[in-house]
Amino acid sequence: MKESLLIEDEKTVRRLVLLGAMEEDGKVSLPYLEAAYFAEKGEIEGSAEQFLSLAEKSDPLAPEKYLVLKQLRDSGFIVRCGESADLLRVYKKGIRVGEDRTMYLVRVLRRKDVPGIRSDLKIAGKMRKELVYAFVGEKIEFVKVMRVNFE
Repeated sequence: MKESLLIEDEKTVRRLVLLGAMEEDGKVSLPYLEAAYFAEKGEIEGSAEQFLSLAEKSDPLAPEKYLVLKQLRDSGFIVRCGESADLLRVYKKGIRVGEDRTMYLVRVLRRKDVPGIRSDLKIAGKMRKELVYAFVGEKIEFVKVMRVNFE
């Protein structure tokens, strides 16, 4: 199980669900990257730096993933950490978690990294999602990747 912060306060849970968190049995389990974002926005107690450093212990790309998550959320998308900590799941704008399926899988990479396109396309294809790479450097560049068959 990935590391996360468990929120049980009823008022906070309701607010987080409105912001795209998943509720289960009246509780919300936030992965540390999402907790960092909500802490920065003042929705939960704690500091973004604290949660980001906790996330970084198990994921060296945590700072880059946080920048991507923050940019997408600030643009109005709901972003969740995927089942695999490697991928972010992005919902269409205006959709709440649970109302519709995830539209994109986003793999975050440093600018100099080379993606494993074939394996990532296989994962996205199995999940019926669109694959997007987020290359993080001085700025974030998003590249949508798809497979084309000329048959």
